[in-house]
Amino acid sequence: MNSLIRKHHPQIHIITNYITAEVSVNAVLATGATAIGADSPLEVSEITSSSDALVLNTGTPSLEKYEALKLAGISANTKGIPVVLDPVGVGASSYRKENITSLLNKIHVTCIRGNALEIMNLCSLIKNDTDHNADEVSEITTETAKKTDEITNKTMPYPKSPRLSDNSSELDSKAKKLNTYGVEDAGLGFDKDAVISLSQKLNTIIIISGETVTVVSAKDDFYKEFPGGSIFQKHFTGAGCMMSALLGTYLATGRKENISDLDSISSCILDYESCARKAERRIYGEGKLGTMSYRSTLIDELSLLDKAWRYRFDKSDLNLYAITDRSWLKNTLEEDVEKAILGGATIIQLREKNISDDEYIKRAESIKSVCDKYNIPLIINDNVNVALKVKAAGVHVGQGDTSVSEARKLLGKGYIIGATAHNLEEARIAQDQGADYLGVGAAFGSSTKKDATPLTSLETYKEITSNISIPVVAIGGINESNMDLLTGSGIAGVAIISGIFSASNIEKQTLILSHKAKEDFLS
Repeated sequence: MNSLIRKHHPQIHIITNYITAEVSVNAVLATGATAIGADSPLEVSEITSSSDALVLNTGTPSLEKYEALKLAGISANTKGIPVVLDPVGVGASSYRKENITSLLNKIHVTCIRGNALEIMNLCSLIKNDTDHNADEVSEITTETAKKTDEITNKTMPYPKSPRLSDNSSELDSKAKKLNTYGVEDAGLGFDKDAVISLSQKLNTIIIISGETVTVVSAKDDFYKEFPGGSIFQKHFTGAGCMMSALLGTYLATGRKENISDLDSISSCILDYESCARKAERRIYGEGKLGTMSYRSTLIDELSLLDKAWRYRFDKSDLNLYAITDRSWLKNTLEEDVEKAILGGATIIQLREKNISDDEYIKRAESIKSVCDKYNIPLIINDNVNVALKVKAAGVHVGQGDTSVSEARKLLGKGYIIGATAHNLEEARIAQDQGADYLGVGAAFGSSTKKDATPLTSLETYKEITSNISIPVVAIGGINESNMDLLTGSGIAGVAIISGIFSASNIEKQTLILSHKAKEDFLS
């Protein structure tokens, strides 16, 4: 979706807090949108009316700010643009609870993003009775909900918006415990039924960020957990605010392309968290584990989302290289590949033998859709034409296949090219011809390639990695029990076939392998 953001270049009006303003705006700019941060009640209505989405962040509150949030929200509702609410520290004080409650009674929000603490505290502010007077409900909320439905080509009726309670005595015991933690997530989880009820009563989509990201939409009967990002997101202020700002960006773009709000939100979460995981791998690979190094790298990754894969590629992408083999299939190949990605595979190679190009293309297109969903590069084994046709991330060529130089002529500069090498001479030739990485093996006995060359010694790996500049991946018979033997060889990662796809639980086994690969070859 990032290319669409750059195409439309939407303007996002962000009323945020002074602690995270810079990082939120930079995240939006990195994706190709533009941001404006007007927060004076004297001008917010006008600014919002000329924007494509509104992001309301309630951190560092003041009476003037709450007035600005209300006026901007009403302007957004009148225009029919998406509104994202980030209820920062909603349970931290009675002042915040009262004002956020008041705000939600005056405007309709497209979605609410918060951590479990914030969402549970928000849930506790909803009055349980449903016999409220419809006259007390802001008319603009219901009318905007209907207008939003028309914009996103939906016909589902919205229930009436609730009358909220600012009575702290209604907080359940869990929310009371959460209140003591201010704006930080206490790690106590959330009540699923309460969140669904919140979504229904507010006619909105709820996003709960944490180790995983949960999205709830009662009107769409949608409840789904998405993979989370990185532990480093907890180490700097503003990671959640960044996501909220990006949600506004993706929603604005989706509306212009007639994409449903739920699909836009899902795309935003998948993109943001995949960048967060990639940023962690990169700083480990570069040996720069500082908090600000991570934050800058995360924004860099966001800025590269629409670039050709070769310009986004670095050695950390090779850390756990999963190669497909249909002989191990337990489900569909698409399902097994997705499980490997969810477990931590950092790159996928589609390896098909003895099939026509048409069939290869059909299979590659299907696997590419899975890889694209999680921003994982797809490499096509041995077939440049297929790689070109499906616009894969790149191709891997063996010693008896198309040469690296010929592949580069056919593919151009934007594709990743990997090459097989068994010794330093072959490695140098591949590098000189323009290869981006090398696959060297067999490290151990291979059950997949019966014609594998004699085993590659640790000394050979060291010789190759110390004499060439492109990264090296070890391949051949590598599994959980022998991976440690390659530590100190200089390789960037390991390529595994049966060690992943033969597992009874592919996701769990890949997770184990990914932790070991990171520890052995990135740390």
